[in-house]
Amino acid sequence: MRNIVKSAFVRACITFTVAMALWCTAGLIFAGPVEGIVITLSLLAAALALCALQAFWFTEAVIGRLSYPARIAGFGLTGLPALVLCAALGGWFPLDNIGAWVSFVAIYLVTLAAITAGYTIYYRRTAGSFDAALARYREGRKE
Repeated sequence: MRNIVKSAFVRACITFTVAMALWCTAGLIFAGPVEGIVITLSLLAAALALCALQAFWFTEAVIGRLSYPARIAGFGLTGLPALVLCAALGGWFPLDNIGAWVSFVAIYLVTLAAITAGYTIYYRRTAGSFDAALARYREGRKE
C-alpha cells in the first residue's frame, strides 16, 4: 500500500508540474508576461534547478568520492545563486530593495542549516554517519 501511495504522489507531482508549465506557456502566448505567470515559471525553474543540483551533488553520477559535508556545502553554495537568479528574473521582490534580498539570503541560509541539522540528527540515529553509510553502499556495489 505504501508503494502505491508513493507512486501516486510522484505521478501527481509530475502531472501538476507538466500542467503548470503548459498552462503558463499558454498564458504567456495569450496574455503576455503577466506577473503571476512569470512568478510561477520562475518557481518552476527554481525547482528544476535545485533538483538538478541535488542530482549533481548527492549522486555519484558526476562527483565520485566526496564527504557528505562537502556535498551539502557544494549544494548550498550553488543553490543560492540559482535561486537568486530565479528570484531576480521572476520578480519575487523588487531588485532595488536590499532589505528583501538580505532577508531572502538569510532565510535561505537558516533554512539550509536547519534542514541539514535535522537530517543529520535523523540519519545518525537511523544509519550512523553519512560517510560510513556511503562506504557500506560502495562496498555493496563492488560485490
